[in-house]
Amino acid sequence: MIPRHRLVSLRSLSRLLLVLFALPGLATISRAQQCPEELRGAWSGTLPARQLLELRLIVHEKAAGGFEAEIRAAAAAEAAAVWLDSAHLRFQSSRRPIAFDGILSSDKSRIGGFVQHASTLTRVELPLETGSEPRAWAINWTPLAVRDELVRLDLYIGDDGAGGTGGFFFFRDQRLPALWGYGLDCRRGVIRLGEKNLALGFEGRIDRAQDILVMTATGVGGSAPITLSRMPPELVPSPPDAPELPARRPADARYVERAPESLNDGWPTSKPSAVGIDVGRIADMVTAIVEGEMALTHSVLVARHGKLVVEEYFYGFDRDTWHDMRSASKTVTSTLIGLAIQENRIESTAAPALSFFPNYRRYANWDARKSQITVRDLLTMSSGLDANDSDPTSVASEGAYQSQTARPDWIKLALDAPMISDPGAQPLYGGANPLILGGILARTVGEPVEWFAHRTLLGPLGIEKYRFLLDPTGVVYMGGGMHLRPRDMLKYGQLYLDGGVWQGRRILSEEWIHESWGRYGRLAPLDRNGHQYGYLWWHHKYDVGDETVETLEARGAGGQYVFVAPALDLVIVITAGNFRTGKTRQPEEIIRRFVLPAVLPSPERTIGQARLEPGSAHMR
Repeated sequence: MIPRHRLVSLRSLSRLLLVLFALPGLATISRAQQCPEELRGAWSGTLPARQLLELRLIVHEKAAGGFEAEIRAAAAAEAAAVWLDSAHLRFQSSRRPIAFDGILSSDKSRIGGFVQHASTLTRVELPLETGSEPRAWAINWTPLAVRDELVRLDLYIGDDGAGGTGGFFFFRDQRLPALWGYGLDCRRGVIRLGEKNLALGFEGRIDRAQDILVMTATGVGGSAPITLSRMPPELVPSPPDAPELPARRPADARYVERAPESLNDGWPTSKPSAVGIDVGRIADMVTAIVEGEMALTHSVLVARHGKLVVEEYFYGFDRDTWHDMRSASKTVTSTLIGLAIQENRIESTAAPALSFFPNYRRYANWDARKSQITVRDLLTMSSGLDANDSDPTSVASEGAYQSQTARPDWIKLALDAPMISDPGAQPLYGGANPLILGGILARTVGEPVEWFAHRTLLGPLGIEKYRFLLDPTGVVYMGGGMHLRPRDMLKYGQLYLDGGVWQGRRILSEEWIHESWGRYGRLAPLDRNGHQYGYLWWHHKYDVGDETVETLEARGAGGQYVFVAPALDLVIVITAGNFRTGKTRQPEEIIRRFVLPAVLPSPERTIGQARLEPGSAHMR
């Protein structure tokens, strides 16, 4: 129900549309649009998600040898040839933006691999179908995190800020992905609009008598009719992606102490009180989230002394629902660079960045300082390139390269940007830095970046459900947007706390963690507290009573955080949906007011006794 959320007036709706279309990358428009004035406004309908987006992917073993694939959709089935690329089984659709790359397990019980759909790359496993003869492996696949038959979809149409009209989509369920409208066109009375992230297309007309849009939606699974009705201003939610689900049902609103469920995922579990955590503070935190004081918090997980002790979900999220990490996944880029150095794929962080791109024969805005940019400068966001994500005029800001289509090679675009400072002189927050690091990984690790990440990091951590974004050239985008389940995000933080070891297995060198957690300068313009920046890790300090607690943090827009507090032997994960509320740093308030006070009273530790070093509290 809408009344749970703040509703907007007609004047506010106009301002909302201006804000939406002023944001870079939200809508790409056609200049010959010829769209009628009455098309502007907010529209809402129900999308038949399973019909449009769900597929069944099947790999058959042929009796005569080899394999063949089948792609089944609601509308029709399609046969696809399977070809062998070394140990990889690969196939793709000739009708849909779908491709698969997988490896058959040695016991032939499953095929693990990646589904590429539009600009996403999703890790999947196709299990062996019981009783199939010849053998077959299959999965029901969807690009959505939930498999609801119908989902609420809103469409806003208004000025795009560049002299045209643009369209922007929102789901009313934050478990579903962000959407990216493009190509609004109304020539010959037919409305056409695309959506990039799910590869959806919409075509139809406005019914003026009923004030509705009568459309046909087309997705990877087929086509279906959809009707969008105009929303009266008093029913337009603010923010526009405000979820219809409540934080929790009344019956589940109160916190009850319990050990999180023990699964076969490597996490030992315990009640929080067993590791010295004040349960009352955790109960207060849950109440603050449920009652809206800490609104749009999706999950809070806490691990102490190597045990998962708090696991709380809200707004329909659960342990099986992956979450967009946004820029918190930049920190994973740092880890992959360390693993590439560990395998001697990259000589060291002193390696000059341009040496990895011999195919770029010349650079625009040439400045001799470009040749001095090192891997280390990119890890500390101090490349000196004009790549400032807080400046809408910055040549290589994330918004600049993502919102244009003329230059699909974003890495080259970033390296073509002017120099605005000496390399290493000043950390300046810009997604172009990890973007370029992703290009270095793609050119050095000897396999696709997703397979390198799975082999060296995610697989050893027991992480089998995740998603990457791709840049327009098909390279994994390392500037953000990775999706992980919160329990798996917590594993990542625990790996660093334990000095690179997970469940007794060495994954990452302790030396790399020490180096990553160095202090390399204040990150402009986002640092407000004099805190330092590491290799895509944030340093932070929390004052709680008379105590000061130091943390290392991976952070992402909307409130995606992995906190590591070595002195407290503590890892915390918080995910949230505050993308348009101005509360992206709300998790820091949750940590300061609730979680750290819950831990500090513990009699079994004294602040300051443990050094701020990975693995110092305990090593397994």
